Amino acid sequence: MNLFCVLLYIYFLIITVLYQHVNGSLNDNLLNFTLITYDENYELTGRHEYTYNYTTHLFNEFNQMKELQNIKSSILCNSQDIDKNEDEKNTILFWNTYFTNNLFNSSAIYYSAFCEWANEQRNKGNLFCLRIDTVTWVENVNDIICKDETTPCPDLIILGTTQFSYRYNNGETLDLTKYFRKYFKKTGNSVDSLINKNSFYDYHIGNDWLAVPLITDFRNFRFNISTFDYCIRQGFDLHYPPPLSDYWGINYKETWTWEKVFEYAKLITNCTGLPGFRLYDNNDYEDLKFFTTLCQSLDIPFIIDDIDLDIKKCGFRKKEYIQKLSIFKELFENHYIEKWLYEDDIIEWQNKPYPSNIEEQPIFKIHYTGVYDNDIYINGMIYDVPIDKEYPDIKYSYMPGYSTFLGGSGLIITKATKYPDQLFEYIENLINQDYPYFSELNAFKTPFENVDGKRCSKIKISKKDNCISLLNLNGTYPYYYSYNNNLNIIYISHISKESNRGIFLNTKSNLNSGLYNNIFQNVEFECDNEADYTKKTITYSSEYRIEVPINENEIIILKAMTDIAVNKQTNEAICSIFDDTLQIAKPYQFPYSTFSGLSKFESKAPISLLFAHLYYKYNETERTFEENINECCDIIDYELLPDCSDKKDIKFNLSSCIEHSNIMEISYLNCRKENNDINFENYVQCTYIPLYNIRGIIMLCIGSFSIIIEISFMVFIYLNRTKKCILRGGLIFLICLVVSSTILGISSLFRVGKIKSFKCVLEFWTMIIGITGNISCYSIKSKIIISIFNNKDLIKINYKYKSFLEHIFIGILQLVLLTFWTLTQNGVEMKKKYLKNKSIYYEYQQCSMGNEYIFSLIFFVDYILLLLSIYVAYQGRNIPDEFNESKKVFISSLISFGMLILCHISKVTDFEKLEVYVIITVIIVIATLAINVTFISSLIFSIFHVEPARSSVLVISKQNVINDLGMKDSIN
Repeated sequence: MNLFCVLLYIYFLIITVLYQHVNGSLNDNLLNFTLITYDENYELTGRHEYTYNYTTHLFNEFNQMKELQNIKSSILCNSQDIDKNEDEKNTILFWNTYFTNNLFNSSAIYYSAFCEWANEQRNKGNLFCLRIDTVTWVENVNDIICKDETTPCPDLIILGTTQFSYRYNNGETLDLTKYFRKYFKKTGNSVDSLINKNSFYDYHIGNDWLAVPLITDFRNFRFNISTFDYCIRQGFDLHYPPPLSDYWGINYKETWTWEKVFEYAKLITNCTGLPGFRLYDNNDYEDLKFFTTLCQSLDIPFIIDDIDLDIKKCGFRKKEYIQKLSIFKELFENHYIEKWLYEDDIIEWQNKPYPSNIEEQPIFKIHYTGVYDNDIYINGMIYDVPIDKEYPDIKYSYMPGYSTFLGGSGLIITKATKYPDQLFEYIENLINQDYPYFSELNAFKTPFENVDGKRCSKIKISKKDNCISLLNLNGTYPYYYSYNNNLNIIYISHISKESNRGIFLNTKSNLNSGLYNNIFQNVEFECDNEADYTKKTITYSSEYRIEVPINENEIIILKAMTDIAVNKQTNEAICSIFDDTLQIAKPYQFPYSTFSGLSKFESKAPISLLFAHLYYKYNETERTFEENINECCDIIDYELLPDCSDKKDIKFNLSSCIEHSNIMEISYLNCRKENNDINFENYVQCTYIPLYNIRGIIMLCIGSFSIIIEISFMVFIYLNRTKKCILRGGLIFLICLVVSSTILGISSLFRVGKIKSFKCVLEFWTMIIGITGNISCYSIKSKIIISIFNNKDLIKINYKYKSFLEHIFIGILQLVLLTFWTLTQNGVEMKKKYLKNKSIYYEYQQCSMGNEYIFSLIFFVDYILLLLSIYVAYQGRNIPDEFNESKKVFISSLISFGMLILCHISKVTDFEKLEVYVIITVIIVIATLAINVTFISSLIFSIFHVEPARSSVLVISKQNVINDLGMKDSIN
């Protein structure tokens, strides 16, 4: 039995050892990763082996990995998967961006975060590798992605805060809202409650989250303390910026202003002979960041929202804003600021004719100087970036004014990825506070308000604890403070307050003069996180400083004199300054959410051009400051306009008609049309026939020619009214025909020129009177001819007067209808015409149809009258040719029917092309003239004996019948 137990024990021992060995081998396999690197030509540069550490959550070789350089592309896989075929593993493509000196720093962090996530995915049956391609800050936002097999298709892209909306509006990135909700359910923390209060504007559009914040970027202020000391010794009125000097008081934001910075820049320039101010010049657009900071500090809006046009525009055009901005004129014009632009570009600009439009304006780039490679890189003060490197003479200070620039970078997930859910889990690892990745990506401050970067995360101590630490020694010590611009000293005692520390202000002490009785009282205070006079609490302010309330409304900062000889700025003090800086930091577009135009306007560098005007001047006749500001605003407005293809509610203006070319130019008000975009016109045709256009000229010429011919016919008929051939043709018929044709010709003239109410009314009246008169003339003549030919006793039947009365009644009816029509119409009415893009239209004036029933009835009367005329003329088809003029009437009636249809169509149809109206009018005028020529030309030939006169019909009648109808002889 004992032997059996021993054997069983040995068996389980062997199994345990074997299991641990196998399990250990598996764990070792999960810890080993291989990195393959490629240069910019995608040639292999190395194969590196790394071991992941689950304790530090970094590679054991993390520091060595960060130092890798000149790597364009790299792939990290678990070592057992690196050589597998692509169909056996899933490779995530991550587009990262270049950082300082092209080091592998950020990629090393992303790879470290990948390891733990990849092992988690392996347990779920998903095998992943990570490929990181390094791209530029232009390629990451502008390169075409995921269109076809020839274009790269990243799953993740690092973008700057001004770039998110561009990719998003192109439909290339995911809305992360649902993932943020899942994150809230999983962690109990919402992203919008975690991020810095003003970073919200960079990552959000409407209700959509564009990216996950990873890196924060802000601007701070530094100065050279040695330069200040030197100039102070030379007698210049300089004081260290806060918090290194109490000269500025507790409300330093009101005293430490940009006006004071520019004054100090002038003093330092005069003191040292070198510019006293500079911009950080290792990044593009630093002058833009500086300018927006200045605007926000001066309560000047940099960008405003045009509610009517739904676009963003330049916000500093107002004269009052321009006056405020003039404080930096002297800084640039007198060169109190160091050069920061490529001067070759400046010289080229100065030697060319001044640009005639915005697109021709130059784009000036920052001249990179590598300032942080120099021992002395700043003479006076600098608008700077947080640098993870110390310089003995260069000290951080609070930002002047009430604002500074806030930006950063975030990670987006593309719509083309096959693994959106898994990738957000990877991102969760990156921002997990239990892991070091978030802090490693940020030297001082992360985008999350309560998460510090790697240099500040180790010293996060409450203000109360800092206060206790400062007062840890018992005794009485000197402190100095500034009050009413006077520097004073007071002795205070450090005391214990149970488990807390505090101070006792003994105003009766011999060390303190009676002066302090007016400021301080005999009272004890204890440390807390805020200073409160009622609660008798004090708090830590910054290095060697405490905030002490002297009444309910005032707080004085007391500074221990033990630091006076101390020149080193501690990490704690720097982080405290950055905490203060981030509280006032704002993005460009504040208080608006990000939008797609930011990236475009940023790359156009309008502020660089503005400053170049002041610093270098284009020529000796440089324009005024206001003109330069307005030019800058023009560029900003233009660049902020979205593409029309991306804009839904497009608004535009039409120019007045350019008559010689018959067009109206389109000015898009809230979007910008690309030159090659055929979906949006540059112009449209005029909505009326211009007077000084070839179309109008043709109509005027033909109409006028027709009227002149008709008047000539009238003169001819009047002068020859007693001639036999005129009497045979019918004097009244000829006069009626010529007058009605003249009136119809006049109607064509009213179609030319701008549309006006009276022209619309007169055009319709003359058209209807002219066409009705023509038809009546044909009808009366035809009826009389046929009746005379068929009637055996014309003497007893006065058919002429009967026909006249009928048509006089019809004419009166038309006049009545026209009068009622005129009273019921507005002259002109507004119509809509859509452009190629059917979502946008413009309104234009068109002659009103008035009451449609009356309008239709007027044409109906003419149609009936014309049909009767055609019918009557058709009845005379069997009359012998030598006696028959009914055929002319019949043909003229058919032509008139076509003319009436054209008149009707021209009034009820809105033709796209004005040429159609011209053609219709020309046809009507020429047809009318042709008809008149048909009836009158034979009479002209007869009078001038060009050919023998021929009688159409010979009848015996009374004298008035003979005279009016032109009938001479008798037919039995």
